[in-house]
Amino acid sequence: MQRAARRVLAFPAARRVVVAVGRRAPRVKDAGKVLLGVEAGGSRHLHGKPRVDIRGGHMLLPHQGRRWPIVLVVALGLEPGDTEVVADAIERVQLTTGRFRPLFLVDSGQLGPFRSRSYAVETVMPRAMYACVNPQDSYGDYLADRTQSIVHAYGVRSVVPVSVAALRDGVRPDELRLLGQLEL
Repeated sequence: MQRAARRVLAFPAARRVVVAVGRRAPRVKDAGKVLLGVEAGGSRHLHGKPRVDIRGGHMLLPHQGRRWPIVLVVALGLEPGDTEVVADAIERVQLTTGRFRPLFLVDSGQLGPFRSRSYAVETVMPRAMYACVNPQDSYGDYLADRTQSIVHAYGVRSVVPVSVAALRDGVRPDELRLLGQLEL
C-alpha cells in the first residue's frame, strides 16, 4: 500500500492535490502520515539528518556550495603557526576543486585562521591533556567516538586526516586535490 501511494505521489499534479486536501482537512493529513509512514513536508533523502548550515568559506557567497558534501579535515598535533598552514592549504584545494565544504577537527585552541575564513571548526582534547584527565581510557577510543558523533551530527561524507609535516614538506597539488573528488 505504501509503495502504491508513493508512486502516485511521484506525479507533481497528484502531489499538489494531496497537499491542498491535507491543508484543508487535518484528519486526511494524519491518515496520509500513517499510510506513508513519514512526516508531512519532510524530504525522504534528508530524513534523519540534521540541517546544519556550514558555509563553504569566505571566498564564496553564502548560497554557493550549499549542496556540496561536507569533508571533515582532521588536523591533530598542531604547533603554533600550523593552523595557518592547514587552513591555507585546504582553502587552495577548495578553491581549485570547488566541490566540498571543509569542517575542521583540531586539538589546539588556535581557531583564528579557520574562523577568519568562515570555516566551521570542532575541537578535541589534546592527547596529553586527555591522558591527565582520563588515564584509564584510550585516546584512540575518545577520538573515534568524537569523530563519529561529528560525522553523524553534520552529515559528513568523508573524513580526511591531514599531516602538517606533509603540508610543510610540500604535498603535491595533484594529491591534495583528491579532497575535492567526491561524488555529489
